[in-house]
Amino acid sequence: MTNGTIKRRAGIVVAVIGLAALGLAGPAGAEKAAPTKAAQPADDITGQDHPADVMVEAWQYIPPTVHIKKGSKIKFGNYDMYPYGAGIAAHSMEEAIPGCTSPPYKKCDRYPKFTSALTDHGYVHNVEGVDKLPPGTYNFTCQIHSQMRGTLIVE
Repeated sequence: MTNGTIKRRAGIVVAVIGLAALGLAGPAGAEKAAPTKAAQPADDITGQDHPADVMVEAWQYIPPTVHIKKGSKIKFGNYDMYPYGAGIAAHSMEEAIPGCTSPPYKKCDRYPKFTSALTDHGYVHNVEGVDKLPPGTYNFTCQIHSQMRGTLIVE
């Protein structure tokens, strides 16, 4: 191989690398693609979106007093990490009716005006019936754990 051939091959290699670099960078006037904003993923375990409007942590409602406008909807989430041992891991948010959904238990003469139904750990449920409540103050409790109490204020 002669000196001229080596120089020519080296020139071709440099030209190819240079053209490849220009091709990767794109034309000078080209707009760069805007980075796409990834949607916030749902919970890895349940597949549901979080957070809820009202939640349970350490057997307490957070917040314990909830203010909403008439016709609004809310979601209830069970994020309680308390060790259950022999207990039930589900919680709910429903209207407290003395003698029916809260002690002293006697006889139920009606269903609660609103309820999330039992919600397993890590899940979020809609609180059905809240959007139909007239303005007022409503106490709520858990179906299973009557010591859990909160207040819903519909304005």
